[in-house]
Amino acid sequence: MPESVRPRIGAVLAALLATLTLFVVAGCSSVAADEPTRTGNSEGYVGVEKSVTLIPPDKRQSAPPISGERLGGDGKTIDIAALGGKVVVLNVWGSWCGPCRAEAPALQQASEQTAGVAQFVGLNTKDHDQGPAEAFNRAFGITYPSIWDPTGSILVSLSDTLPPKGIPSTLIIDREGRVAARIVGTVTETTLVDLITDVAAGR
Repeated sequence: MPESVRPRIGAVLAALLATLTLFVVAGCSSVAADEPTRTGNSEGYVGVEKSVTLIPPDKRQSAPPISGERLGGDGKTIDIAALGGKVVVLNVWGSWCGPCRAEAPALQQASEQTAGVAQFVGLNTKDHDQGPAEAFNRAFGITYPSIWDPTGSILVSLSDTLPPKGIPSTLIIDREGRVAARIVGTVTETTLVDLITDVAAGR
């Protein structure tokens, strides 16, 4: 092979090697289209657009069955249907969810303000160990009970009412057991108290 050809062949091989390296690196760093977006330290948290929906009384439908083991390891069961006569506020949360920590004080304060007309219940989802969830409640002084849903199966069963990845989210169920309001995303104390007051008054 002529000496003048060898440098050109070497340059071509170097360029091919560089292209192959870039291709491999790009391929290894790609993210699958269905992989959930994670925000900050919130493991598995999927951000959702915040929305508040109040349903007129003549348009409301019965809440789906919601029951399960009570968080705390006492073996008791919570059944939302057995809480008739009060407005029920069901909040979906997880100890791993940053926005859930942000709204926890508002939920506790609203539960205290409306204790005469409303019963708050948490739906703790995807906490596979009760320890972190119980520590969350202690840290924020949460006094109302929660259903433990470690696999997320109860949340999935509510998919016609709540987005399965919409955590945190909150349902307000009227005295007749119908879904009266839905909040997707974090909630404020004022919004909750106002909605509960309207629903309790039959609006």
